[in-house]
Amino acid sequence: MTIEGRESRRPLEALTNETLNQPLSQSQRDQIDTFLAAEKAHREALIALEQSLHAPLVNYHDQRLFYQDVSDLTHFRRNFFTRVGRFLQKSVAATYQLEFWDRDSHQKYCFPQHELSRADTCDIKTGTAVETLTYVQLGYKLRRTYDIQNHHLYQNKIQFYIDGQPYGTVDGLMRLQQRLEARSMWLKDAILHIKDFT
Repeated sequence: MTIEGRESRRPLEALTNETLNQPLSQSQRDQIDTFLAAEKAHREALIALEQSLHAPLVNYHDQRLFYQDVSDLTHFRRNFFTRVGRFLQKSVAATYQLEFWDRDSHQKYCFPQHELSRADTCDIKTGTAVETLTYVQLGYKLRRTYDIQNHHLYQNKIQFYIDGQPYGTVDGLMRLQQRLEARSMWLKDAILHIKDFT
């Protein structure tokens, strides 16, 4: 199961009234016991982790500090470009590129926004991911770098550039917000926040 509850399932057969009135077999009980033990262990591990982090784990995921795997990141970005990203593409000619360096195979992969579904096939255990969002008409660029460890992506750094020159991330995001406020009532009216545009 992933952070957002996406999981692959085979179709389940409908239970009939006759099936529902039957007690569970010992085999079914054993399978349920195994599942419930795993569920309890997961819940306990999550509680311990969140106590250590002093915040819910979902907060870290929402801040894009980690992704479950490459597919989790590409799923987020594909959704991004069906919503806010589409506005950015039309208003400031935003472009996106995702790159992976696989340390095990020593291969590099590069995917522009329109090829993100192909990135889902990348199975990278150890390496680096870099996503670059360029706001072409503004001359701004935001780059996030992730370490890939055991298939999981952990944010390593964020870099901001204005006209090709490094710029402080916080100051850069503030400038980006100012430039986008004139173009977006969502940002101006605080319906969305600047991180929603990155």
